[in-house]
Amino acid sequence: MFVIPRAVAAACGMAAALTLTIAAQAEAIGAHHILALPHYYEKTGRRPPGGGDGPVFYYGGSVFSSVKVVTVIWGDNVDPQTMEKIPIFSSDLVNSTYVDQMSEYDTLHHRGVNGHGSTKQHIARGSYLGQAQIAPKHNATQITDRDIQEELSYQIKIGVLPRNDLDTLYMIYFPPNVTIDLNGLISCQDFGAYHFAKNTRRLKNSNLFYSAEPECNAGFDFLTYAASHEFAEAVTDNIPTPGSVPDFPQAWNDVHGHEIGDLCTGFLGTLTDGTNSFEVTQYYLNSTSGCSTGNYQSP
Repeated sequence: MFVIPRAVAAACGMAAALTLTIAAQAEAIGAHHILALPHYYEKTGRRPPGGGDGPVFYYGGSVFSSVKVVTVIWGDNVDPQTMEKIPIFSSDLVNSTYVDQMSEYDTLHHRGVNGHGSTKQHIARGSYLGQAQIAPKHNATQITDRDIQEELSYQIKIGVLPRNDLDTLYMIYFPPNVTIDLNGLISCQDFGAYHFAKNTRRLKNSNLFYSAEPECNAGFDFLTYAASHEFAEAVTDNIPTPGSVPDFPQAWNDVHGHEIGDLCTGFLGTLTDGTNSFEVTQYYLNSTSGCSTGNYQSP
């Protein structure tokens, strides 16, 4: 176990400053829900969501009842710091007060504002299943989301990754030389992370939920900030859908299709286990009509 030197390390301070300076926002693009970077808004002319604007509404879709996170290392060239520290971060994240307050996004007693029925799920703390380093068949330095989906399916089939089900979330970490192209949107230029799902016509164990965290060389704090953003949004809305008009199978979104992390971009907190500390994003809470505040404890 080891400590991220938050008080003195320039890298941590620079990453936090970068997070605030770029004001990265998330946006539903196609069916991929991205953590958009400023270049995206310059390219598209769109405007980012306002900080802390809400509320979010339930549209009948699924959440993670007790998320099971698997961290996936894409090949041999992922940053050694990521490989070493992400398992600790992930284990802390799923078993923490960061998850506890998501319980207000249970679907037990809700019906979709669109008239759709509820999945009747309770959000509780999850578990960390471990980290797997894959030898990707898609070993090009420029890949697409389709490549990622096919790779996950293949690695599950051959037993390198545990089988997917309704609570498993694969969080994928990439080497700095791998670029992801989402229909012309480029990782680390237009977006810093995203989450998505496959096989989602109805809830069944063949559903495949995942997030992609490219290495943008912005420091480890930015990586955990982006990863926690996608984690919070996947837990409360694990099937993002196209466009800016939310509907089933989405779960919790505002009227423009923004998820709970989108509405609080740039709001930072700290997750600690008493030995290690990690930077995380805050997220929107209907109960307070604003962004979450404070820091978080694991376990």
